[in-house]
Amino acid sequence: MSEATMQVEVRWLEGKRIEVSARGNRLIVDEIYADGRVGMGFRPTELLLGALGACTMGTVLTFCKNMNIPVESFVIDVEGKRETSPERISEIQVSLRLAGDIPEQRLETLKRVAKGCRIHHTITQSPPIGIELKAGEKTG
Repeated sequence: MSEATMQVEVRWLEGKRIEVSARGNRLIVDEIYADGRVGMGFRPTELLLGALGACTMGTVLTFCKNMNIPVESFVIDVEGKRETSPERISEIQVSLRLAGDIPEQRLETLKRVAKGCRIHHTITQSPPIGIELKAGEKTG
């Protein structure tokens, strides 16, 4: 596999519990149950929002480091509006809160930089998604 290719394995555990793994890291995806119980993991839509927030943060932090902009603390809140027909996230709001000696004249640039992460580009310029299905094979 080349450096330009990413690989993630998604494995069903039970019910709606799913394990996602990549490069030796694992996380659990689960649902919010009809009786109100919260599942034991992330919802897939939360992973998407989290990926956008993490990618945005990494991109902004790299820019700040390269431009010698001191960052004391940094929090990003990502909110998605759920829709049906078809089920999807129809709107995403990303709110960045940076603390440090951030020059006022850099704020608009930082907003532009925040839109430059890979996940933001992927969502706004969606790639084709191919689906291949094999049935009857035993999974390991």
